[in-house]
Amino acid sequence: MRTLHAYFGKELLKTFLMTSAALTLLIVMGGGVANLFRGEGVGAGQMAKIVLYLGPVAVTLILPVAALFSSTITYGRATMDNEILACRAAGINIHRLLLSPLILGLFVTVFTYGSWNYLIPYLTGTIEDITRRDLPSIVVGQFQKGKPLAYGKYRITSDHCQAVPTEQLPEEVREGHTFLRLLGVAFLELEDQEVMRFGTADETIIDFDNTGITPRVTVDMQGGRSFDAARRQYFEFNHQVLGPIDIPLPIKRKIKFETLGTLLKFKDDPMLIPEIQDLLHGMRRAMSAFFLSDEIAGNMETSTTFSLAGKDFHVDIAAERYLIDESESRTKLGGVHVRLTPSSGDPATLYAADEAIIELRSGLDRSKYVILIELNGNVRISREPAGPDDLVVQKNKEALPKVAFEDQQALQERFTSFDMASLFDKDFDLPIYPKQERMRRKLVDRLERYASEVRGEIHFRSSYSLGAIAIVLLGAMLGIIVRGGQVLTAFGISCVPMLFVIVASIVGRNLADRPDYSLASAGVMWGSTVFLYLAATTVGAKILTR
Repeated sequence: MRTLHAYFGKELLKTFLMTSAALTLLIVMGGGVANLFRGEGVGAGQMAKIVLYLGPVAVTLILPVAALFSSTITYGRATMDNEILACRAAGINIHRLLLSPLILGLFVTVFTYGSWNYLIPYLTGTIEDITRRDLPSIVVGQFQKGKPLAYGKYRITSDHCQAVPTEQLPEEVREGHTFLRLLGVAFLELEDQEVMRFGTADETIIDFDNTGITPRVTVDMQGGRSFDAARRQYFEFNHQVLGPIDIPLPIKRKIKFETLGTLLKFKDDPMLIPEIQDLLHGMRRAMSAFFLSDEIAGNMETSTTFSLAGKDFHVDIAAERYLIDESESRTKLGGVHVRLTPSSGDPATLYAADEAIIELRSGLDRSKYVILIELNGNVRISREPAGPDDLVVQKNKEALPKVAFEDQQALQERFTSFDMASLFDKDFDLPIYPKQERMRRKLVDRLERYASEVRGEIHFRSSYSLGAIAIVLLGAMLGIIVRGGQVLTAFGISCVPMLFVIVASIVGRNLADRPDYSLASAGVMWGSTVFLYLAATTVGAKILTR
């Protein structure tokens, strides 16, 4: 038996390696695997580097097919040459001849499972590092194709883009920094998918900082003009800096490319999923805006006044009336009187206006928020005490200095005492505004969907990998059963249950995106694998022995 196993193992391995090499080259050169990693703005140069890492990914995808083909061909040829008949005539149990395909099936199962859970995530991380290093050239390619640079809440387009030569850079920034020079720049600033500001700039310098774990970008716009859509004001500036802000990579990590350890961590605590963390940032800002409006309303009900503390000044606001705009989470005041007192002891500034709008915005650091106060309609500005040369200035609009949300003690206490995890409770009963409620429901729905997707991915990898053993054994047995040299017929027949498993796995994986079908998803994937083993057992026990 040792001689027979060595013989069949050698033939099986030879066919398996040749088939794997051919299919791998076919898939990689055909671009099928590259489509899995296609990223916006990734050019030919970057893709040439990425293709070098796609071989193991292609092997993972074609390994079960290659093992099935090799087992069917090897045992089908042995049957056609009467080698199987000779073994049976010698009194050898035919099932003992299936040890080689069983070992091959075990290898394919272990390799596929390990590759899905560790190798492919490692390769995607390596590809992500490549795109991080080549990010400036990717951005240049985007501009050449007329596509905007999108990062954070900003969108930037340019008529001309070129890299600044290294020899022109100061010594202190040559290591880990790349600079791009843009001409004919147009920019757009968004807030919750609404246009807040747009404009143009004569020249812009972009600094890509790769010295940290996450690439950061700083945009220096020079000679610009902008229009503030929220305030309906036109501005001209000589110099304005945006950032530094973390820039998203063109190739993004997805749940299906995470390691098994990460998936298990997400399964235990879905709030750690990066997409949920991004939504939580927006929800924190929305809840901060709610607490701000609610705090102002409470003060206006009791004393018609409230105060805000700036970094080096203090603002006291009195109003005759107020209105909470729940759709925008901001407060509108009427008959407004404001006193801005500097901490330095300088004279206070007095403001009077027909209306004031108070709202919360994100700062450059999205985890910190600023409070904006805008006065509208017959704005009058004076000093107290007034000097001999001081005059009352009248304007249509006036924006007060920004106030940091974190400097407001009462608001900070309310915000920090609020448990964000309570947003996911079914009995959540805090009377928040409709906008916040819509965001909360979206957050809950996304959490359930991503959590279900994580569970589905774990089941998919396990069930799909485990099915390789039955697939290889079934191919070998069908190669023996189908006589007359119809090896390709045996391979075609054995492909039917394999295609069934693949389709069922894909369907189950897609069902996992819908939380209501999470149990059905696991049932479909594992049911197909169980069906495959039942088919292999039936063929081996009843048909092969005949």
